Amino acid sequence: MTTGSTGAFVELTIDEQSRRFPLDGVPLCGIGRNDSNMIALLDELVSRNHATIQQNGEDYFVTDYGSRNGTTLNGRPVTVPTRLADGDKMMVGPFALVFRRPVPLPAPVSDTPEGFATRVEIRRSLITVLVIDIRNYTGLTRELGDARISDIMSKVFQMAGSLLSRNGSWGQKYIGDAVMAVWAHPLPNITPAAFAAVLQSLVDLRSIIDRVNTHFALPKPLSFGAGINTGFAALGNMGSAALSDYTALGDAVNKAFRLESASKELKYDIVIGSDTFDWMSPPFLAWEHLQSGQANLKGFDEPQSVFGLNFDGLAALSAGFQDVLQTTQTDLAG
Repeated sequence: MTTGSTGAFVELTIDEQSRRFPLDGVPLCGIGRNDSNMIALLDELVSRNHATIQQNGEDYFVTDYGSRNGTTLNGRPVTVPTRLADGDKMMVGPFALVFRRPVPLPAPVSDTPEGFATRVEIRRSLITVLVIDIRNYTGLTRELGDARISDIMSKVFQMAGSLLSRNGSWGQKYIGDAVMAVWAHPLPNITPAAFAAVLQSLVDLRSIIDRVNTHFALPKPLSFGAGINTGFAALGNMGSAALSDYTALGDAVNKAFRLESASKELKYDIVIGSDTFDWMSPPFLAWEHLQSGQANLKGFDEPQSVFGLNFDGLAALSAGFQDVLQTTQTDLAG
C-alpha cells in the first residue's frame, strides 16, 4: 500500500556525478543488471535482478533477491526485508546507493561523537506484537550444521519479511531463531480487522514453514510457536545516526515474548494475552475457538490470563473474525 508524497529518493554517485531516483509513486523499485530495473547497474558483480526497494505505508524496505554477491546496508548483509532510514547506505556490487528522505532531526548531544548521536524519533502507541520462535532450533543446528541452517533461516526470514509487510506490519525484528512483528493501531482500540491481519500472518507463516520443509527436504520438519499481546509501547528509532534501529520497547513487547515461551509449557501452538481482547472493539465473542487459562510468566508477580490455540483451530478462529467483520459492516451499512 502506498501513500502520498514522501520526498524519498535514492542517490547514486558514479565518477563524482550524482543521480537521483525519486521513489514517490513507485511501489517497487528494482535494482539490477537487467535494463528493466528502475536502477540498472551494468556490472558483472551485480545480479540481473539484484535487490528491490519497496514502499509499505509510510516506510520503505530494501530486500536482496538472492543475488550472487549480496546486498549490504550500512555494512551489514541484507538477509531479510529491512526498513530504510534517511542516510542509509546500500552497496550493490561496487555501487553505493544512499536512501534519502530528509526529515528534521534533533541536534546531537554535544559530548557524543559525531555520527553516533541517537535519533529521538519515538512515539507512544497502542500496538499488537506477534512473536514466533522456531522449535528445537539448537538440535536442528547440530544435525544440519551452521551453513545449512543459515541458508534455511535466511529463506524463512526473507519470505516472512515480505508477507508481514503485505499484512500491514509496522516493523519486524529477527532475533536468532525468533521473529517479532508489530502492528500499530490508531487509538482508542484495536479493531477485529486489524487483528485479522495478525491471524492471517500466522496462517501465511505456517505455509512458509511447510514450503521450506518441502524445499529443503528436512529430516525433521521445522515448526514454531507463537505469542500475541496488545498494549502500549514506545515506537521509533532506538539506534544512532550511524545505524538506525526501528523497533518497539515496553511491557507489551516483553509480555509477547513471555507468552510465546509459555506456549511450550501450556502445550499450545499459539498463546494470546487477554489484553488483546480487552482492547478490541467491538468485543470478540467467538471464545469457543480458544481455551482460557492462567500462565505464570517470567517477570510477572501474578498469574496472567491467557487464551491458547493450536494450529488446527486457527482457520476456525480466522473465520470467526470474518463473521465479526461482516456483522460490523452490515451494522454500519444499516
